[in-house]
Amino acid sequence: MTARVDPRSWVLTKTPRDWQSNALKSWQYAFQGIASVVTGGGKTTFALMCMQVFRRRYPTGRFVIVVPTLALVDQWYVCLREDLKVLDDSICVFSGEGRPSNFNEVNLMVINTAREFASKASEQHDTMLIVDECHRAASRSNAQALKGNYKATLGISATPEREHDDLFDSVLVPALGPVICRYEYDQALRDGVIVPFDLINVSTGMTAEEQKKYDDATIDISRTFRKVQSGDVSRDYLVRKLQRRARLAATSIQRIPVTIRLAERHRNSRLIIFHENIDSAEKILEILLARRFSATIYHSRIGAELRRDNLRLYRKGLFSALITCRALDEGINVPETDIAIVASSTGSVRQRIQRLGRVLRPAPGKQRARIYTIYVSKPEEERLVKEAGKLTDTGEIRWMHSALRKSG
Repeated sequence: MTARVDPRSWVLTKTPRDWQSNALKSWQYAFQGIASVVTGGGKTTFALMCMQVFRRRYPTGRFVIVVPTLALVDQWYVCLREDLKVLDDSICVFSGEGRPSNFNEVNLMVINTAREFASKASEQHDTMLIVDECHRAASRSNAQALKGNYKATLGISATPEREHDDLFDSVLVPALGPVICRYEYDQALRDGVIVPFDLINVSTGMTAEEQKKYDDATIDISRTFRKVQSGDVSRDYLVRKLQRRARLAATSIQRIPVTIRLAERHRNSRLIIFHENIDSAEKILEILLARRFSATIYHSRIGAELRRDNLRLYRKGLFSALITCRALDEGINVPETDIAIVASSTGSVRQRIQRLGRVLRPAPGKQRARIYTIYVSKPEEERLVKEAGKLTDTGEIRWMHSALRKSG
């Protein structure tokens, strides 16, 4: 006779990896901590394992899961239902699109909404707080989402430490606990958790007009730097000038034909193309469609329903190429994607790690991933050279020059 399974029992459908089992022991010691795990390494599954442990200790407990974007809300919802068998009526979602009148056993919250509701959910209940992409929760406003009376806390991120401030130590660690594990690219590659990958860095030039504006901006930055040193202007003023120069490079028109040329090489692959500028992303889509690519786009100017449909259809394989801006730096899980073209990017190390992670998840028949990065300026090249020095043991790194004729 088959034993009757309680429909409200939670069953993890994935086999834990060694790092997850070891990290769980560390987390159980104090029921708190931050897991620093490479994108694609299994952060969400680890969080589900911690939830199971908490639920066994506090059977009537409650969960608050804080995420930075609606895309991650959707992904978490699917993981809870499919990977842990949480019933639909045990989950509620708090976001700008809706705020339930009552809390549930599992409460998914976009961080903007969590600032107001997370602490209320922990009142009079044994509650566990989970913060996904926890580096996003350290700002003065977002830190409101970390307040509450919690029996357990967990932060997860590929890059929990912050690049330009000390808020990791002063905000995240006091609220969530110390780093309890680190799972990096080299470990994930050895374990088969991510596929081997090649980095191909492709240089091209700016137009004569673009180069002149860039050079003028560089001269202006040098003057401003001297003024900062003498105390005549603030460092923030210099940063704004550096950002304006970076935008000049990021929007160079030459990036578009190089992107199209690379996409043509991989017409039969699953492609994701990143650009910093929405208008440029739209132009890339227009050209690809004219060349009979099965392509779609995802960015913040598109209505929510169409945006989600585009993403869903790409995930199902009905589109072979997806062009996007920053909206999908975090929160997209499409293991079948094997080619990424970074048409333009910021200098953020975190953004770089997130974008690499979009194509490194394994999938049936997927042997290797390839990431092209187009660059036009010296600062971009210097960042890529520095990166290459750190990743020599994880994959092949090649440098290419795309000789497009400069024009005025």
